[in-house]
Amino acid sequence: MTRIMIAAGESSGDLHGSNLVRSALSLDPDLEFYGLGGEKMKAAGVQLLFDLEHQGLAGLAEVITGLKNTLATLNTLKNSLKQERPSGLVLIDYPDFNLSLAKTARRLGIPVFYYISPQVWAWRRGRIKKIKRLVNQMVVVFPFEVAYYRQHGFDVSFVGHPLLDVMDIPRPKEEVKAELGFAAAEPLLGLLPGSRMSEIRQHLPLMLECASQVRNQVPGLSLAVAQADTIKTEELDPYLDACPIKVKVMRGQTHSLQNAADVILAASGTATLETALMLTPMVVIYRVRSLTLFLLKRLVKLEHFAMANLIAGERLVPELLQKQARPDRITAELVSLLKEPETRTKMIDGLKNVRKKLGEPGGSKRAAELLLATIEKGSV
Repeated sequence: MTRIMIAAGESSGDLHGSNLVRSALSLDPDLEFYGLGGEKMKAAGVQLLFDLEHQGLAGLAEVITGLKNTLATLNTLKNSLKQERPSGLVLIDYPDFNLSLAKTARRLGIPVFYYISPQVWAWRRGRIKKIKRLVNQMVVVFPFEVAYYRQHGFDVSFVGHPLLDVMDIPRPKEEVKAELGFAAAEPLLGLLPGSRMSEIRQHLPLMLECASQVRNQVPGLSLAVAQADTIKTEELDPYLDACPIKVKVMRGQTHSLQNAADVILAASGTATLETALMLTPMVVIYRVRSLTLFLLKRLVKLEHFAMANLIAGERLVPELLQKQARPDRITAELVSLLKEPETRTKMIDGLKNVRKKLGEPGGSKRAAELLLATIEKGSV
């Protein structure tokens, strides 16, 4: 058996890691994967040493508070690299953790394959030299990343975004609404507060307040909130119980909600890209703790923070960060998207272009082929 360690620290990484593993095993059934991941990677055949449910941390301040647990996980994985000497190390995003792991692998001569690259073009750009020393093969999923990495001398490949492999082509909203139990003719607002409890605490109360205000202005509005696999029902209940309006909880049906909704209010992250692929108009918000914001302002160098805007190269969707994410501003943007056909049409046309820029389906298989080639070549 060819044994490979794989490390993903968040729910999106778990999804993309599971598809990479399945594609790799279809090409070579003698591969064996183990490491850090979630339920999706476990179902794909990964032997989990740690479950990412307790590892995902949102923001620099939150990482500090969970440092002890994170370091214990990291040290165990490093020791496994030393003892087992796997044929390769696959890293999926989660840069601070994974680059430390890569450093150990590099010392041991274990080839390092980075899939879903660190967003070094966005923040802490000084890391680029360190990453180049540690990574044998960089695989990126956004087209604009290629030029950045190549100008720094990377062996980089664009494979297309793996979400294209798991998300259906958008279907008529009325059809999907009916399947989910909503009135096909009535407007639907979907809430995507995030996949970690720190994000739920920061975003869900605000989202519910905005949803109440929007409903006052849009008759017949239905409301639904997406529950991530990493969030327990009892963790959402206190927020929903305190809400004066009825909100349907959708667990395991996020993509369907993103398709069915007439507009989405989403916390910045992978969910916003999923929403873009469903061609659903959205408003993107993000709130973090004060310490995290203080650090990010000194590290992040971007004109936009919503992924759809980064890919489009313009402010395609409204993005409201921290103090800008006020109920009155959010509500106004949502009502505009629900009531103004021209505003909706313009955004949908822009989202179609975003989808085109992300390449063709089959990215997971192309990434798996590159992984096998990297393993065969070995470390240099």
